[in-house]
Amino acid sequence: MEQVAASGQWLRPRLAAAVTLMAAVAAYWVLIGLIPERAARAASILAIAAGFWATEALPLFATALVVIALEILLLADVGGLAGPLSSVLEWFGLGGPPLAAAAPIDAAQFLAPFSQDIVILFMAGFLLSSAMTTHGVDRVLAARVLRPVAASGQSLVYGLLGLSALLSMWMSNTATAAMMLSLINPVVAARPPGDRFAQALILAVAFGANIGGVGTPIGSPPNAIAYGALNAAGYPVTFLSWMLVAVPLAVLLLLVAGLLLDRWWRDSGQPDAPIEIPEASAQLSRHGRATLVVLAVAVACWVTSGAHGVRPGTIGLLAVAALSAVGALDRRGVNAIDWSVLILMWGGLSLSIAMETSGLTAVMAGADVARFASGPWLAAIATVTLAAGMSTVMSNTAAAALLVPLALALSLPSQEQVAMLAALGCSLAMALPVSTPPNAVAYATGRVELAAMRRVGGRLSIAAMVIVLVGYQLVLPLIF
Repeated sequence: MEQVAASGQWLRPRLAAAVTLMAAVAAYWVLIGLIPERAARAASILAIAAGFWATEALPLFATALVVIALEILLLADVGGLAGPLSSVLEWFGLGGPPLAAAAPIDAAQFLAPFSQDIVILFMAGFLLSSAMTTHGVDRVLAARVLRPVAASGQSLVYGLLGLSALLSMWMSNTATAAMMLSLINPVVAARPPGDRFAQALILAVAFGANIGGVGTPIGSPPNAIAYGALNAAGYPVTFLSWMLVAVPLAVLLLLVAGLLLDRWWRDSGQPDAPIEIPEASAQLSRHGRATLVVLAVAVACWVTSGAHGVRPGTIGLLAVAALSAVGALDRRGVNAIDWSVLILMWGGLSLSIAMETSGLTAVMAGADVARFASGPWLAAIATVTLAAGMSTVMSNTAAAALLVPLALALSLPSQEQVAMLAALGCSLAMALPVSTPPNAVAYATGRVELAAMRRVGGRLSIAAMVIVLVGYQLVLPLIF
């Protein structure tokens, strides 16, 4: 049986890769006579990205690197092989209609997104999170905030939801989930296997981290991708304007999550009682206090960036520089962050540039999708449903990397709002362990039944989709 399972694990990704590559080649041959040849190449790269990200035939960051390499080789005139390849195709009579007044594409255009403000901002968020974890800032905050709300099981569930959400707005939601679960581990360990209250506590951490990540541009990779793509497309979105829209949404979803979890564990008939929360193991060190001060200043600067004009990425970079200068961030902290997520973001942003420079965006913009979708409302519903559906079974970062550029490329009314809907939809799928990293961390404890996550998380995802769509034209216009 083990040999059969190992054989399946070996075969599935290779089969998925082969099918994806064949589909990409087929897409190129179908489109080459219909759209500019360079746009057909971009469409084949898009197909490879979609297939590999959806099936995880390669690690997600590896697919991003493959996509960037293909863009340079197949689309770049300067630093790539696009020119010679076009000559060869023309010699064989395979060239498609030319792209009018096309400017030469430089390979540097596909490399540039790694230095975009949003990638620097997200890197700074990772490094701040690393410093908080290293010096125990997160654990001290969690212990001091949770002890007052442990008067009952119900209040503890809401406290975990709220604190997990608050922390994940400013640090990695994966790190938030891991830290919060370690904090409540003594409480969970004291409960019997299969205990619904213990599962509710674990799910409160995961759902709170997921929902809180919606609140800021650095809260989750889908947010970062949308924030960067919208600003690059000429839709100025400030840190504060994002929060003005997303934080009320997060608060509302936290209330819904609390009601669902409270109802679910109380249905088991367990009595409610005060819960003992362990005290923080130690006071903050000098470096811990410095980290807390730097974080507070950075948050204040981020929410007022519209007033002083300093870019959020620059603010994050200055905060990280300050932590490094005082010794609160060292080489181990830098090495500990998840660089693969930054590479994945780079791949998504680079894919947007490839679609634009190749003419694929112009081709897609010529298709009036909203007309075929019978209006913008159906387009919005389809976007949120597709985003949540894809993110339920694949990485929400990869789903956002595909859907946000597509939303900005298609001819849609208020396409900037649809792009943000795509990002929000990707962040709010919470039905399965694979849906989000916090869900995976929660499921890895071995204390959460899949049926419980599917039942509560599925209902929460549906409620989130409804709430997002209700606010589609009532709230989102305030951000643009």
